[in-house]
Amino acid sequence: MASRLVPDRVLQYVSGREIVSIDDLVSGLGISRLTAKNYLSRLVGMELARRIGRGLYQVGGEEAVGVELNPALSGLVDALRERFPMADFVVWSLSMLADYAHYALGRDLFFVEADRLISASVRDFLLEKGYHAVLKPDKRNFREYTFYSEKPVFVLEREEKYGVGGFVPTPERIWLDLYYLITRRELSFSAGELGTIFMNMLRREGVNFNRLLRYAQRRRLRDEMIVFLCSLRESYPGVIPEEVLAGRKGALEYIEEMVEGARE
Repeated sequence: MASRLVPDRVLQYVSGREIVSIDDLVSGLGISRLTAKNYLSRLVGMELARRIGRGLYQVGGEEAVGVELNPALSGLVDALRERFPMADFVVWSLSMLADYAHYALGRDLFFVEADRLISASVRDFLLEKGYHAVLKPDKRNFREYTFYSEKPVFVLEREEKYGVGGFVPTPERIWLDLYYLITRRELSFSAGELGTIFMNMLRREGVNFNRLLRYAQRRRLRDEMIVFLCSLRESYPGVIPEEVLAGRKGALEYIEEMVEGARE
């Protein structure tokens, strides 16, 4: 049935990808935009994909929360695609997790991750477009971005593109990168609100823990995430699946006993 609705070569092309765009199918399969859009729409109807933005689709059967591009961020993506059609980018913003926050997140902050060979050109292009673009922002930039008069965009030089099948990272990656920027770069963002966002993601649509921990490993944050998940499970039994912490719960209990011994 699937092969009659969507050709096998299309299914094979999108398999293993988390995010795919109409442009991906056009360039990768040599088909027209209309045909690519029709195939992706059929995948949505077959519940094998979900639309997350203009021309962007999340594919695969893994459970995960959804994020969408707001019009301002979508416009930024379109501008980058037009100016740098052959380059790879990762584009995201704080507002992509706003639906899961308890309070309004305040001023939005855009991020563009690009290869170091073109990062300066990307910064210059964004400045011409009227953004307050900062290449390789430091801690002061992260603390003071809310005071910028123009729309703030931080251009990051990173080769890491894990969890990305196009321009948009997975929700788990966005959440984890926010944690990294809060704890390592002094991003002005409430750690408590980040915890609220995680719980709302988990309660509403689910978190892909395998994806979260794989990316945490690449960001050298895996141990911190294990501690966070174990602590969360103690406060909310049953929220974190047992298999996520398999092989680690015993070690953490032993560590707790060691701490108690040290207190005595």
